[in-house]
Parts: sequence; structure tokens; C-alpha cells
Amino acid sequence: MRASCLLLALFTASAFAADDNRFEQSVAADPRGAVEISNVSGSVTVTAWDRSQVTVSAELDNPTMKVQLTSEHGRTIVSVGHAGMSVSGGDARLTVRVPQDGELDATTVSAKLSTSGFRGRQRLKTVSGTVIADVGPGDTEVKTVSGDIRLRGTGAIGSVRIDSVSGDVSLEHAAGDVEATTISGELHIEADPARSVRLRTTSGDLVFSGTLQRNAILEGESIKGDIRVRAPSEDGFGYEVSSFSGDIKDCFGQDSERTSGFGPGHRLSGTRGGGSAHIRLKSLSGDVELCDHK
Repeated sequence: MRASCLLLALFTASAFAADDNRFEQSVAADPRGAVEISNVSGSVTVTAWDRSQVTVSAELDNPTMKVQLTSEHGRTIVSVGHAGMSVSGGDARLTVRVPQDGELDATTVSAKLSTSGFRGRQRLKTVSGTVIADVGPGDTEVKTVSGDIRLRGTGAIGSVRIDSVSGDVSLEHAAGDVEATTISGELHIEADPARSVRLRTTSGDLVFSGTLQRNAILEGESIKGDIRVRAPSEDGFGYEVSSFSGDIKDCFGQDSERTSGFGPGHRLSGTRGGGSAHIRLKSLSGDVELCDHK
């Protein structure tokens, strides 16, 4: 009898422990309201849907972790914290479903952050976690210190702003306006059609592919990396290309010229077609390649 009671007590304790490590909750939310999500380590996966509801499912490594979910006045907050100040650590894996036309602001420290199906405005920030996100017609801003950024658009015209210190950046199937900066990572950007594109990297390569709208502007700058641009345009483009110690190549048969008769440096300038769009490319020590077709 005493053994049976002991087994029952152990089973009950295990059941409560399992419950303490999981969180499931839903709240009504404004379909165009703001959703704010914060997590330190683990992962955050956000999926958009057509319901006026925010649903959170979480797996918690540490039983002292607590998930808070509140919604009022058009603002829903999802956050992870600890019940006691003396105990910390562990990962929290959040799966969140949010209204697809609202605003999303998600912040992590070392947690992987991913979003899909969102059509509204997104603000995604992490210190060392990877960011993987769908880019819709709403404005998108992504910031990371040492994590990689991988974005995929739907071809809808929008605005994307990316800021990374040491992570690589890739953006596919974007359209409209793109601004991307990284210090020691590489930039791989695809925008079709592109309206305004400004790309800067210090020591990584810069690669752009896409069609330029009439009167579009494309600017690319790298200190130590190579630049490769393939950009057909609706009405041609004017171009200004320079490299201090690298070579300049193009696919339309124009030779670059030296900027000085004695020192290093090359430049290439001219007009293709009607020249309504404009391209400016500059590299200090890398090669530059420009082509007017993909």
C-alpha cells in the first residue's frame, strides 16, 4: 500500500513538472493591432493567420520560466521571464500565431527568430540569433549583431531595411525599396522590380540581381569586398563605377579608364538605353562587375 502511494506521488509530481514546462494560451486581438514578442534564448516562430486572435505555445527548459500573454487597447504582449531572481538560464521555444495584417515587433538575444505569412509591418531584432522571415507588402526592418539574416519576399512592392554587424544577409524576391548594411558579412540581394536600393558592406562581397524601374536608384559600396551587379532596366540606366585597387568589368564591352596616370584606381561611366535609372558602385580594394542583363 505504501509503495503504491509512493508511485502515485511520483507520477503526480512528474505530471506537474511536465505542465510547468509547457504553456498554452490564446487571447482575442485587434486584427490590425500591434503584437510585441520578447525572448532571451531558444527560438521564436511566428506564423500569421486570418483570425483576430493571438495564440502562444511554449516549451520551457526551466520550470522557473514564465510566459506572460496580455492584450488590451489594440496591443498584445508576449514575454518570457523568470519567477525568481535567483534562478535563471534555459531555453524557451515559442510558437506564436498572430493576425496577418497587424504590426509585429519581435526581440530576442540568442534565440532564433522566424516569421511567415505576415502582411503587415515587421520589426525584428536579435543579438546573436538567426533571423528567417517572409517579407510582405508592409515595411520590414531587421537588425542583428552577429546573426545571419535570410529573408524571402512575395514580389509585392514594399520597403525592407536591414542592419547587421557580422552576419551574412540574403534577400530573395523582394520588390520596391531595399536598404542593407553589414560590417563583415556578405550581402546577396534580389529585388524585382527595384525602386530604390542602397547597399553597403565593409569587408564582405556585395551581390545584387534585379530589374530597375524607371527612375530607380541603385547604390552599392564595399571597402574590401567585390561587387557584382546584374540589373536590366525598363528604360536603361546611367552608371558611375569606381575601384581604387580592384578591376572593373562589364558585359557591354566598355573599357574602364585609369583615374590617374601614375597611381592606382579605375573608373567606368556612361549610359545604357534611355538612362532613366542610375547606378553608382564603389569599391576600395575589391573588383566590380556590372551587367545590364541577368
